[in-house]
Amino acid sequence: MTTPAGATPESALPPPLTAAGPRAGAPREGSVRALLVDDRPENLLAIEAILEPLQLTLHRAHSGPEALRQVLQHDFACILLDVQMPGMNGFETAQIIKSRERSRAIPIIFLTAINKEEAYVFKGYEVGAVDYIFKPFEPDILRSKVAVFVDLYRKQEQIKRQEELLREAERRELELRHRAELAESEARTAGIVGSAMDAIITFDDDLGITLFNAAAERMFGRPATEALGRPVTELFPEGMDAEHLRAVAAPRASGGEAEGGEAEGAQANGVQANGPERDGGDCAAAPAAGGPQIESFTGCRAGGETFPLEASISCIVLNEGKVYTLIARDVSERKRTEEALRTQALSLAQTTAELQAVNAELQTRQAQLEEAMRARNRFYASMSHELRTPINAIIGYNTLLLDNIYGPLNERQTQGLQRTHKAAKHLLELVNDVLDLSKIEAGKIELSLQPVSFPALVEDLFVTVRPVADDYKAALALAADGEAATVVTDPRRVRQILLNLLSNAIKFGAGNPVRVECHALEDGGVEVVVIDHGPGIAPDDLPRIFDEFVQLAHSQSVGGTGLGLPISKRLAQHLGGTLEVESTPGEGSAFRLRLPRSADARVAERTAEPTAERTAERAVERDPERPAERVMERAVARGDASEPADPSPADHPPAGGEGPGAGGAPGREAAGASATGGQPASPAR
Repeated sequence: MTTPAGATPESALPPPLTAAGPRAGAPREGSVRALLVDDRPENLLAIEAILEPLQLTLHRAHSGPEALRQVLQHDFACILLDVQMPGMNGFETAQIIKSRERSRAIPIIFLTAINKEEAYVFKGYEVGAVDYIFKPFEPDILRSKVAVFVDLYRKQEQIKRQEELLREAERRELELRHRAELAESEARTAGIVGSAMDAIITFDDDLGITLFNAAAERMFGRPATEALGRPVTELFPEGMDAEHLRAVAAPRASGGEAEGGEAEGAQANGVQANGPERDGGDCAAAPAAGGPQIESFTGCRAGGETFPLEASISCIVLNEGKVYTLIARDVSERKRTEEALRTQALSLAQTTAELQAVNAELQTRQAQLEEAMRARNRFYASMSHELRTPINAIIGYNTLLLDNIYGPLNERQTQGLQRTHKAAKHLLELVNDVLDLSKIEAGKIELSLQPVSFPALVEDLFVTVRPVADDYKAALALAADGEAATVVTDPRRVRQILLNLLSNAIKFGAGNPVRVECHALEDGGVEVVVIDHGPGIAPDDLPRIFDEFVQLAHSQSVGGTGLGLPISKRLAQHLGGTLEVESTPGEGSAFRLRLPRSADARVAERTAEPTAERTAERAVERDPERPAERVMERAVARGDASEPADPSPADHPPAGGEGPGAGGAPGREAAGASATGGQPASPAR
């Protein structure tokens, strides 16, 4: 190898120095080590001379294997490594040093006088070198570069020492914290034991009491100063011995009994002592399976009075010996309460049996009542159909007579027929309402769902009720918000509801204007409000306004069946909507009908083939402006009735379901009351 600048020729040098030679003497305390690797001793000596001002502890190695042994034994601030060495060259040595976790971070500076090509330089940096210096080199430059790594090493060592000091401080702080927590825990435990509601007693293996808290003083009626040191068996009646207490302290392990006939484990809430050794008796290392076992005992107070108590006894092993803990609770009050509860349970069982008998009887009566209601509905339906036939005949013949079909009438005859016609229409209205009510109660209402537009439906109804409004000199007004709203519902049933509300508003409004408002709801439904300015409804009458056959005091003079509003409310419910009323006495009433976006179809049972009466009703629905009498006359002319178009009263008396009104339509008011969409007659509020 080439001799560095200022080096002595090899023939003039002393024998080669070992790694432990004079210049690599014993390391000074706190000194930094550096490793010099070169196969030529004169080069090592020259480098030592250059680095001497840095006051380093220098270690020599004459080959790669020797350098690896040095790295295994010491920590170095840096390594100065010759590239070209016999056997293991510098690249191989550096690669092995960098592969070891402990020495991976040691900076390596390659020194070479031969391998100066870029490939060798790249190879040096590739195996982990921090520098690649060509010989001959400037001593100051080499010394400066090594000094940088030495300073870095010293700072790292200083950081390590600071970390050790920090960890030591943390350990001491943690130890102090643990001691403080232990003292706090002991104080807390003492406070809990002293203030516990349950009696807590500890005793040793000789059964001498070592702790007796305030609750134990109250429970057993003796002070702690008197109880401490006394046998724990004095707290129980005669017959309680030490073996029984130890047996209770042993766990109920599922694996069988422990050796020596005593069960393993302790019951101290599943906590065992941390002593180095434990006896093989009834306090073993394993905790009791399932936690402490509760046992029933009989306690004995200082005066000799006995009382029931429940207690758990556990055992832990400390360095000083075994410690048993007994936690007891006086259950005298609970026993009395349990006895009272048992008595109450027997009484409750007896009462339940009686209630079941009464309930069975009520169910039987309910079934009988439901059967009676079904029979009543069937009777209503049957009688309504039977009554409508002669009433329609009477109305039909009266209409023909009043229209002078059978000849002119004098004034008294006309007045008598008009009274008869009015009474027959009222009776037909009542029959129709009873029939509708029976259908609703029987669940046989037929719904025909189709899109219905508002306020167009209200405008059509205004045309129908206009004659009645003119008779009462009541103005009709319609107010609608925004665009038209369309819902899927039964238009015939909606017309029936609104016709009844409009008729009531007109006839109870005392000639004041009637206002109808239509509002589209956010959920897609529609709200129709019928407002009158009549006398209003008293607050006491509002809850019963929708009851059957209820007529208020001021409505009796107007007349009606008392079924219009109940039928309207039930129809609204069948359509999935609601019908509500708001009223202020002296100012008027507002009936609010809300309909959903789409009603659920509830198709009732269909009756037989449509009669002439239904044909006339549907004709009125199609053309509400035409009086029902004209529709009846057209039905008679078509032969829908059971009699010819021009029968003779003498030959064909209007009785027994015969005559032009037998199957024809009633008058205009009757059609409205029967929910056909025609004009209503009298109010049904």
